[in-house]
Amino acid sequence: MNRRWLATALVVLFWGLGLSSTASVGFLLQRDPSQGLVGQRIIMLNGLGAVRRADDDRPRTSVGINIVSPVVRVDGNRVWVTSTGGDESGWVDRQEVLPLSEAIAYFDRAIETNARNWDAYLRRAEAKHALNQREAATVDYTKAIEIHPTEAFLYLRRGRHLVTRRICDRALRDFEEAIRLVPNSARQDYNLTAELYSLQSGVYSSCPDPAFRDPKRAIETAEQATSLDPSRATLLTILASAYASANDLAKAVEFQQRALDSPQFPSRYREDAERQLRRYQESLAVQRPISR
Repeated sequence: MNRRWLATALVVLFWGLGLSSTASVGFLLQRDPSQGLVGQRIIMLNGLGAVRRADDDRPRTSVGINIVSPVVRVDGNRVWVTSTGGDESGWVDRQEVLPLSEAIAYFDRAIETNARNWDAYLRRAEAKHALNQREAATVDYTKAIEIHPTEAFLYLRRGRHLVTRRICDRALRDFEEAIRLVPNSARQDYNLTAELYSLQSGVYSSCPDPAFRDPKRAIETAEQATSLDPSRATLLTILASAYASANDLAKAVEFQQRALDSPQFPSRYREDAERQLRRYQESLAVQRPISR
């Protein structure tokens, strides 16, 4: 009887341990920051969007890989993220990222600890922007700039954010101030000034408020961007758009085609760029008989 009881007890203990172990593993997997992240967005806790590409590589920044980025895969401690265009990718250590869903509370605590922490305000602004809390994000970007007014990157990020809110005049001022501050700001591994000129061009060519549209300035700033960084094929599409805003569709077709002909053109943008080229071509075909 005692043996039978002991055997039963051991079976119960075994299954109990099994269930307990399974539950513990499940809990650990939920708490492990590398799990469940693929397809989700994370926020980087350090740097300005820099990622590594190889074991011996230093972290590098690139256009389109942002502080808040989507995760494409996880390899051990490496959380791989990709750019908005899908043409750049790299990894960040999993201890240096946080799920976007946890970011605001995390940076709330950081700011409570140090109300002069401009970096925490920037990251909370990025999280709020990504979560469509647009007015609150503007407040945080502005606070970061108030604390650290000499960093070009802060003006770039607030300017881009203001573009999404269609506040064109303030966005243009932010881009202009960022251009002025670039020489003494944090080093980027891409041509930051070219990026800023391209952003200015986009506002001048397509601001919803016609009071701030200026096709001539759109072309001038896009040309400055392409001359500063001829390696970026996407800048040619900005120039094409600028010419289209000036109703120079022949030039728009020319530069859109040049962009698509470049082997550096991001594959993820190709379908949209080809569609835009067809629109330019169709508009040009309509325009030419009228101009004769």
